[in-house]
Amino acid sequence: MADTVTKALQVLNEALALDAQAITRLVNLRVECNPNLAAHQTIQVGAYDGVAKIGVLGLINGVIGDSPTGDIGAKGRIDSNTGLFTEVRAFVDLRVEKVDVIA
Repeated sequence: MADTVTKALQVLNEALALDAQAITRLVNLRVECNPNLAAHQTIQVGAYDGVAKIGVLGLINGVIGDSPTGDIGAKGRIDSNTGLFTEVRAFVDLRVEKVDVIA
């Protein structure tokens, strides 16, 4: 049986193959969160214009990972003006392939 990260990657990439536009929009979605959530040890929360926000990958990484920098990342095209994905092409295992800036 595959480990949890490998299984999650399989399901995420299957979802991406079924509807890349929906998954890209979902990955781009960030919502404001409080300082308690932002301080969690494994859930990734980013600061956007000084406001703590969480996205789906940050939450997934907190659930299945044990790394403060995350075990699952995304590759694709990013809009250089907004920093948002215009297209997610694949979800990747960051334990193998460290990708902090996605291009």
